[in-house]
Amino acid sequence: MTITIKRHCVSSDKNTGLSPLQTHLLHCPKRVRIADAPTGAGKSFAFQRATARHNERVLFIVPTRRLAQNLIRSLLEALIEVEGWSQEKATAKVVLWSSDETKRLQKQNITGIGTRRVQQIYDLDATRTGGEMIVAVPEIVSNLLLRSPKAIRQGQSDTGVFDLLAQFDHIVFDEFHTITERGFGLAAVLAKLAAEGQGRAKVSFLSATPLEIKPVLEKLQVPNTEIELLREEIGDEGRVIHGDVQLCFEKMDNMVNVLTAHAQDIAAQIAKKRQVVIIYNAKYDLQQHIPQLEAAIQKVGLKPENCLLINALDDSREEAKPIGHFAVGRHHQPEDFALLIATASIEIGVTFKADLLLMEPGFEPMNFLQRYGRAARGDHDGKVIVRWDDDIKGRMVWLRKLLKWAEKQANKTVLIQELTQELSRFVRADFKNRDEPAYFGQLAHRAAYTAGLYWKALLEHRTNKGSYREQHLRKHLPKPAKAISIWLKQVRQMEKDPQFSTAAKNWCDRFEAEARILRDIGRQIKVIDNNNETFMETENWLRRNTDILERGYLTIGEDGTDEIHIQKNWRSYLLDKRRYVPAQRTVYFPHTVYTALLQENFELIKNWCRELKESNGSESLAWELYPESMQAAEKLVRTTGLVVSDDTELDTQSGVL
Repeated sequence: MTITIKRHCVSSDKNTGLSPLQTHLLHCPKRVRIADAPTGAGKSFAFQRATARHNERVLFIVPTRRLAQNLIRSLLEALIEVEGWSQEKATAKVVLWSSDETKRLQKQNITGIGTRRVQQIYDLDATRTGGEMIVAVPEIVSNLLLRSPKAIRQGQSDTGVFDLLAQFDHIVFDEFHTITERGFGLAAVLAKLAAEGQGRAKVSFLSATPLEIKPVLEKLQVPNTEIELLREEIGDEGRVIHGDVQLCFEKMDNMVNVLTAHAQDIAAQIAKKRQVVIIYNAKYDLQQHIPQLEAAIQKVGLKPENCLLINALDDSREEAKPIGHFAVGRHHQPEDFALLIATASIEIGVTFKADLLLMEPGFEPMNFLQRYGRAARGDHDGKVIVRWDDDIKGRMVWLRKLLKWAEKQANKTVLIQELTQELSRFVRADFKNRDEPAYFGQLAHRAAYTAGLYWKALLEHRTNKGSYREQHLRKHLPKPAKAISIWLKQVRQMEKDPQFSTAAKNWCDRFEAEARILRDIGRQIKVIDNNNETFMETENWLRRNTDILERGYLTIGEDGTDEIHIQKNWRSYLLDKRRYVPAQRTVYFPHTVYTALLQENFELIKNWCRELKESNGSESLAWELYPESMQAAEKLVRTTGLVVSDDTELDTQSGVL
C-alpha cells in the first residue's frame, strides 16, 4: 500500500532569503512567539541569521545532548563557510552547555565551569564584533538559576533569570513538544516575565508537531496581547523542503525482514552517497536484532563499521566501544555514516542526508510525523517504508485509522497537509478549538502549577532573596504560584507538632525540590560489565528486558549512583522475551515517616490521595488536628501531578534523554 506525498516548498524573500516565518521570528515585536513549521523548514536558521548578520545574542535551548551537538556543528560550519567568519571567531562566539561539554572541559583541566557559564551569560567574547549563541540543554540553564549556596560562595555572582532576559535578544525553546508538565517551569517563567516587559529577550517556542501551550500561558496570566501564533505556509513554489516521497505501509514481522526486502534500494542509495536510516520503536528489539542486522547489512555490501547505532542506551555508554562492528556513542556525527540504526531519539532534530527511511510507526501520531519528516530533505525524492504487524496495529487506534486512510489514498498523490491533518485528527477532538492550527497534544493545566512551584523556587532562591529581583517576581506572581505557596505554608504548619514535624518537613522539602527536576526519568542504575564498559539505564527497563538485577551485585558508586557489576558482556543478559514488570514507586506522605509502594501508572495520583485519606491509628490524628494541612497536601499533588518518592532523580549536569 503506497501513497505519494507531493513535493512541497516554502516561499522566501528574494533579498534576505528568509521565509515569512523566519522573518517573523526575527522581527515580530511580540515577546512570546509559538511557531509551527514542518521539519526541514529552517526554524533554527532564523536564529543563525540573527547571530551572523544582526549581531544578536541567542540562548537556544534544546531537549537532548545529541541535538545540541548537532546544532553546534552545523552552526559553526555555516558561520565559517557561508558567513565568512574565521574558525577562531566562530568558536569564540558559539558555545555549548551540556554534560558532554562539561566532561570535555574537565579533561582539559578547566575548573570553575559553573562560574565560567555565569560569565558567559553576559558575553562570550567582547573583543570581537558579531552576534553570539549559546546552545544549551534545559537542565544546565535551570541549574544556573537555582544553583546551590556552595556554588555562589565559590565566586558565582547573583546572576539570575532577569539577567537572561536582559542579556539575550532571543531565548528559544526548540522542539517544545518534548516539554513535559513538570519541565514547563523554566520556559513559563521566562515567557511570563518577558511578556511583562522585563529585559529585552523575546521567547520563542519552535516545533513541527506543536503542543497547544497557549491555554497554560494564559492560566499563568501571560498577557494575550504579547503572544503570537506563527505558522509556516507551504506550497508549490520557493525553497524546497521535501521532494516527492513514496510512503509505503508494509506488513512484516520485524525490521530485519524489512531491511532484507529492500536490500536493492539500500544498495542503490549507498552507491549514490546518500544515507539510509532504520528507526525502531523499542530499544529491546534493536538490541536483540544486532547480530541479524549486521549479517543483513553485509549482504547488501555495506561494512557494519560504516553504520551508527543511535539510541538512549548506547548513547549513555562511557568510552563507547563498537557493538560487533557497529559504531556507537554521541561523539560520532550521524552525517559521517552511510547507515543509521536508531530509536525515537533520532526524532528530535537530528538531521541527515537520507532519501530512504525504513521505520516502525512510533507510539503516537507526532512520532510518526517527526520520523517521516527526516527523509528526503531539500530537493530530493525519497521513499519511507513503514513496518506494521497485527500486534502494533492492535495496540494503536490511531495507526488503524491511518492505515484505513492510506488504503483509500492508495496509489494517489496527496499533499503533506493532508497527512498532517489526518495524524492530528486523532488528538484534535480533545480541544475546544478544533480549527487550525493542527496540534499534536495539549499541555495539561497541571503545567501551570508546576510552573508555579518553579516560580516559588526562584522567588526564595538566594540570588533573589531580599533584592529588587524578589520585588519583581512578587509583582508578577501568577495565581498558580500564589496557590502553591499558600498550600505549602499550610502543610508546614504540621512541622510545629513534634508528632508530625519530621514527616512534614521531609515531605515539604522534597516536594519543593521537585522544582529542580525538569524530566522525571525514573531511578537510573549504572551497569558495568566485564569489559568495564558502562551505561545508564532505568531500573524498570532492566527488570523488563534483562536479568541483570538478578545476576549482578548492586553497590553505591563514588558519585552516589547505584551501580551494578556483571560478569559478562551485558547483552548476554537480554531476555529472549520481554516480561511485564509493573513499575512501582516508594512514596512519601506529610504526616507519617512510613512510606507506601504504589504502582507507577495513570492511577498513581489517585492511589496516593487514597492512601493519604485512609490513614489508620495515630496517623489519622493528622486529619483531626490539621485538616487544612492535609487537604493542602492533597491539592498540591492533584494540581501538579508530582508525587514525592525515592525514585525521582535530580540530574544536575545535563539533558537526560
